[in-house]
Amino acid sequence: MKKFLAVLVSAVLLFPLSAGFLSLAAGDEIFVSPDGSDANDGTLASPLATLAAAKEKAKQCDANTTVYFREGTYTVCDTVSFGADDQANVTYKAYNGERVTFTAGKAYTGFEACTVNGVAAFKKNVGKDAAFNALFHDSQKLRRTRYPAEGYLYVSDPSTPDVLNPDDESDFFYHSTALLTGETIPAFKNLNDVFIRILHYWKDEMSTVTGFDAASGRLSFSRPTSMTVRQGDRFFLENVFEMLREPGEWYLDKAEGVLYYIPFAGERPDTLTLWGSETETLIEVDGVDGISFENIRFRGNGFNVPHGNKEMDESSQAGYDAPPCVSYRSAKNFTVKNCDFVDLSGCALFLGEAVQNAVIDSNYFEDLGAQAVYLRGRNIPVDDPKVTKNITVSNNLVNGYGRVFFNAVGVLIIHANSVNVLHNEIHDGYYTAVSVGWSWGYNYSVTYNNKICDNLIYDIGQGWLSDMGGIYTLGLQPGTVLSGNCIHNVAADPGEGGYGGWGIYPDEGSSNMLIEKNLVFACGNDSYHLHYGENNTVRNNIFALSAESQVRVNSRAEGKLTARFTDNILLTDGKAATFSHMHGKDIFEARHNFLWDLTYGKEVYVNQDGDRNKSMTVAKAERKGWLEDSVIVDPRFRDAAHFDFALEEDSPVLQQGFEAWDYANAGTLNGTIVGLDHTGGQTPYNAGAKAQQYKGSFTFWTRILWLFRTVFDWIRNLFVR
Repeated sequence: MKKFLAVLVSAVLLFPLSAGFLSLAAGDEIFVSPDGSDANDGTLASPLATLAAAKEKAKQCDANTTVYFREGTYTVCDTVSFGADDQANVTYKAYNGERVTFTAGKAYTGFEACTVNGVAAFKKNVGKDAAFNALFHDSQKLRRTRYPAEGYLYVSDPSTPDVLNPDDESDFFYHSTALLTGETIPAFKNLNDVFIRILHYWKDEMSTVTGFDAASGRLSFSRPTSMTVRQGDRFFLENVFEMLREPGEWYLDKAEGVLYYIPFAGERPDTLTLWGSETETLIEVDGVDGISFENIRFRGNGFNVPHGNKEMDESSQAGYDAPPCVSYRSAKNFTVKNCDFVDLSGCALFLGEAVQNAVIDSNYFEDLGAQAVYLRGRNIPVDDPKVTKNITVSNNLVNGYGRVFFNAVGVLIIHANSVNVLHNEIHDGYYTAVSVGWSWGYNYSVTYNNKICDNLIYDIGQGWLSDMGGIYTLGLQPGTVLSGNCIHNVAADPGEGGYGGWGIYPDEGSSNMLIEKNLVFACGNDSYHLHYGENNTVRNNIFALSAESQVRVNSRAEGKLTARFTDNILLTDGKAATFSHMHGKDIFEARHNFLWDLTYGKEVYVNQDGDRNKSMTVAKAERKGWLEDSVIVDPRFRDAAHFDFALEEDSPVLQQGFEAWDYANAGTLNGTIVGLDHTGGQTPYNAGAKAQQYKGSFTFWTRILWLFRTVFDWIRNLFVR
């Protein structure tokens, strides 16, 4: 009898656990709901409440489990970390099309009315331990205050006594912790909570102010810059209490522990909810395969000011050190699909060392602090098992990036190979849209065999920084292909010293690449800019209507054939050269390219050093051996003046070897769903295209000189023949 009772009691005690385990194992499904409890068993009728609990419950299941989230918002206060002890091959997704949001925001309610800087405001005591740098409304990320409200302050002197390495004579890299400005900066409240944002060349600096001396104009800040601060550099200040005036602006007074907010019309303090976020990374996967996410909306994470830079530090380039919302390392065989990443303070999605066989497909990215997708492996031997490789980034829509880290890249690929970036639409960023490579010159690089194809890229740069491209490459890249992309309106800083709004930009050492069937137009400087490299093939592209030239060949005379240009159409409108900066005919080959000018027809020009007043005719360039077999002919675009580059059926270039393609193929795929509810393929290849103006002079006498040179070359050619 005692033995029987013992068995009976054990069975009763173990039954709930075994029943729960069997119910999960049988269906390989776990359910989570905002109305659930982490004490539940995770079934549809008895759901869990949190992502963290679902992760633990999945350990009881077989592989290929699906975790379903019911509609609602799930707040992630502490990073949810997946590691080697977690179940592999688990998909986390919204249930049956329901709207599911993961956020790191802490809700603040119970505001009271007040007056700030003479305008109506709300305030809330949030405690002196609150330290968030990002605040969210129910529909948007809210603005920090800015001084000046529009425009910039300017550096009058880089404050040489504060330079940390004054003997460094390099052009770009020395560090300082202060600058001098000739402009008066008011005595702001809580000065040490004010951010300084410095814009220069291809970087921007973010630091906190440590002091300002009105007598000398010395403005000091908390960490060294990673790049030279020069006279005339632009800067501005953020998080200034005295500038709190416009609806949607906010200020956190850390000394008082009070949050101030300027409301939009119709908002009431007793019904308002705002979310402040300090958590940077919501989800971290490291050492486990097959952790996938589908149909989830990620919204509202925080960021901290990056720490001090080392000398010659690369961490501020391309938003290198921006924190990720979702992070993968040492992970294989996963997808992130049909998710929304919106109102984020840093990088949306990071794929690091030893990430392999991943697909990032049909996601929507909007209002990002840094990159949409950031791949960063290590530059190790190609056969090392920790190489980052075999990743596809396809059919994603990126609508605004680099809002906190201004020099962040839309899709950044560092030390990775066999990466396909296909059919994405990327626009509205302050720096490069797609960047591939991280090894300067001809040094070893694990980056190769990448395909950047059929992407629609536009409105990049917007005059903030310099030295950027719609697509940027760096270093040796055998097997890399750039094809089918449509790129327009890439514009660099137009100020003194600003340069480099280029459509396609193979930078230092870019080699062994194929660049074909790309349409690049209306860029601030050049459609195509080659720094230096070796053995690149550039064929059957359209480079059109960019402000300075269509192809810039800024190559070093290294005895290497940098590129072969064949069967490309170069279209100008009397404002730019076809080819420019051609130094050394032995390192550049241009044969059988089609040249035309919308205004002057056959009157097309090239130049050697970028000076329009020193331009020469194509005939002279051919005599000098720079060009060969050029075809000066109207390609007969349907309406190039309005950026319609469809070729008429009787186009002469089609009869002479040029291969047409469908420009509408660039961008997201027609008929697909991108993110939760955006329809793919909706943006025309030339939507919103704007003409770019040449920054140099183009006078009446310049045109007379060009005409004289044309006649002179024509007469000379008669004698040559």
